[in-house]
Amino acid sequence: MPQPLLSLIKKSFLCFTITALAALVIHADVRLLDSKAGEDSLIEYCQDLILLFLIVMLFVAGRRIQAQRSFLFLMSAFFSCLLIRELDGVFDQITHGFWKYPAWIIAIGACYYSLFLHREATLDSLAQYMQHPSFGLMLGAMSMLMVFSRLFGMGDLWQHLLEGGYARSAKNTAEEGTELVSYTLIACASVWYCLSLSKESK
Repeated sequence: MPQPLLSLIKKSFLCFTITALAALVIHADVRLLDSKAGEDSLIEYCQDLILLFLIVMLFVAGRRIQAQRSFLFLMSAFFSCLLIRELDGVFDQITHGFWKYPAWIIAIGACYYSLFLHREATLDSLAQYMQHPSFGLMLGAMSMLMVFSRLFGMGDLWQHLLEGGYARSAKNTAEEGTELVSYTLIACASVWYCLSLSKESK
């Protein structure tokens, strides 16, 4: 079997397995834990863990690969802001909406470092990333996370669909489950790209 085809099969199998695990998490959350996909659900915890994994992986990769450092740090900061937003319930214990302050600090700091101090290197790295095969997977997963999950999880849609039997837990499970699948695909794309960078840097 040709090596490129074997590599494609391995990557496809890994991606299928990870997304299947995401589905199993949703089933476990709903059928075993009966958590209703709330703030303290298994789905939410898995989302947080995936984001934490992305933050650490991209930061470490940026430390090791100097040519890509500013771009990878920017990506790490982006996922840090997403994690802070996911943990808004924790920050609300301080004061309502407090999550915005650490998110803004990280966002401004990362943009200053990557887009002001190292603008050319960041844009060059972005251009390189857009040519990598993993970018298509990342773009699709980010679209599903930022656009589809929001539109799909609108309360009006689910109220119309379920009519008099509307249950917020059904909407939450659909929306949070979609986000979980999106995060798993984002993780797949990020690992793919970081591994290829690691091989190139050797």
